[in-house]
Amino acid sequence: MSSKQLSIGFAILGVAVASLAPLTAADASAAVASHSSSVAAADVTRQSVIDRAKTWNPGTPQRVPYSQSRYHNGYRTDCSGYASMALGLAAPGPNTVTLASSGVSSPIAMSDLLTGDLVIDAIGNNNTRHVVIFEKWANAARTSYWAYEQRGDYGTDHRVLSYGLRPGSEFRAYRPRVLGGGGGDPGSGGRYWADTFANATGYREANTNDPQGTLNKGTNYVYCRIWGAEVRHGNEFNHWWLRTDLDRTDPGKNGRGAYVSAYYLARWGNDEAKDNTGRDIPNC
Repeated sequence: MSSKQLSIGFAILGVAVASLAPLTAADASAAVASHSSSVAAADVTRQSVIDRAKTWNPGTPQRVPYSQSRYHNGYRTDCSGYASMALGLAAPGPNTVTLASSGVSSPIAMSDLLTGDLVIDAIGNNNTRHVVIFEKWANAARTSYWAYEQRGDYGTDHRVLSYGLRPGSEFRAYRPRVLGGGGGDPGSGGRYWADTFANATGYREANTNDPQGTLNKGTNYVYCRIWGAEVRHGNEFNHWWLRTDLDRTDPGKNGRGAYVSAYYLARWGNDEAKDNTGRDIPNC
């Protein structure tokens, strides 16, 4: 496909998003140690996460009030303490930033959310960061979802939300390690080398809704692939998207762990996503 001529233009959408500062190695190690000392991963299921979330009586007069300094059965009664309790992590639970770290979870596309996964805004300070527990989609169009959360000025709640579904949102989707997330920090795992035939726009998810920057033409590393929105030019198309780190990041965006369409792969055909040796790039 090296003869492809790309003529697709995409508008830049959304509000500027601050980049998440990296965690220290001590933060990630503490998160892993915290998990290992609590409920065994084999004992954690998606249904058990929801069952534990319900024990704080969301949306009822018996709900647990919100506080960043108080505790309920050993867990902080803030949003991250509640999520940690539901996941079976050791009390009092890691904070919101650590929940989004590779020691505890791995980033996924919002469209891949399953029961028990997390939607996290890990940017800012302890008054602006937030985490909710995804339960299920609220409608067929997937424009909102049911979630459990410990929210300020109220306490434990169960309600319909749309965090992370609008361009420019600071909320991202994460899969906890106890539910099969691989701790997928892009800097921690294998890299697969692949040639691209042109500069490629990278996006926040596996679609063209939120551009983050540019991956330069040439030999680039990618981490994994995910099935997403089709990118097509004439008879050439691809539904696979490649997770990678961009060469140039747009102002206010995050080029780390962005998605680039496998359409740009120079060596392969329609709906193929292989590295330069001909091996299928593993799924995210």
